[in-house]
Amino acid sequence: MPGAWEPSCTDMESIDETPFASKIRLMKAMGWDARYVSILRDTDGKALSTDNEQIRRDFIDSIDRGYPVLARNIDYHKYNIIIGYEDDGDKIVSKEGTETVAVSIISETKIRENWEDNIQEYIFLRGKTEPTPERERVLALFKRITELARRTDLIQGQKVGFAAWDSYLHDLEHDDFSQLSVEEVGIEGRMGRFCDGLCQIYERKGPLDYYRLLAKKFPEWQQELETAIDAMDICASFAEFFWAQGFTISDEGAEKFRNPEERKALADEGRRIYMQKDIEAIEQFEEILRKEGM
Repeated sequence: MPGAWEPSCTDMESIDETPFASKIRLMKAMGWDARYVSILRDTDGKALSTDNEQIRRDFIDSIDRGYPVLARNIDYHKYNIIIGYEDDGDKIVSKEGTETVAVSIISETKIRENWEDNIQEYIFLRGKTEPTPERERVLALFKRITELARRTDLIQGQKVGFAAWDSYLHDLEHDDFSQLSVEEVGIEGRMGRFCDGLCQIYERKGPLDYYRLLAKKFPEWQQELETAIDAMDICASFAEFFWAQGFTISDEGAEKFRNPEERKALADEGRRIYMQKDIEAIEQFEEILRKEGM
């Protein structure tokens, strides 16, 4: 169904209405003047909004000042870091991410020619500015997190926040797994959709040390942050609970997925405990924003 759960709901790019939005916010907060360029092209691939000379000049000027360029190509959608050039810009030296068979990302250095014709969009740095004070950065972060958590419309065609939770648990409960084979349970099959969501939920553990540090820096937020930390820690353990119920990539796991009662019980616990803890954490951030008059 439109807007239902799918792995791209976990993609960071799905939370930005415009390309590079999260990168621009980060650069600005860190005190960088970052410029974004999107290249419109005609049906033959010729640049309409700029030209190859300007593209080359932006890249070379930035690299000459010691600043790499973040770029995305037409023929594949990964972001590459341009760290150098050769032959007056006829060639560029690019650090590119490559997926391995283990679904991990490694970086490869490549030299590319005729590269201007393949650039879709890029960010380059113009220099340093005054960084945003930490308190402002943190409050902006809380505001961004809480707004995304409660978004009910689609962003880049995907659901985010609690709406993504709802879709995830709905699909877990209601999808038809009756004919599911062990092969389809595998990471590249039906199970892969749910593994992606579990990984995203587990990432709630990632910022906990940072929030603990903030609780010390800003004692007026300590109570809310400690409550949020405890809630997010429990929320992140949904993956452990999921696997512990036997929903594994195995013959036994396939049997579990084929059983609608087992899936409903798992989804109900997800709603009752783990999603609720996520909501509780967001409510603490909202309380901090309320206290700060935001």
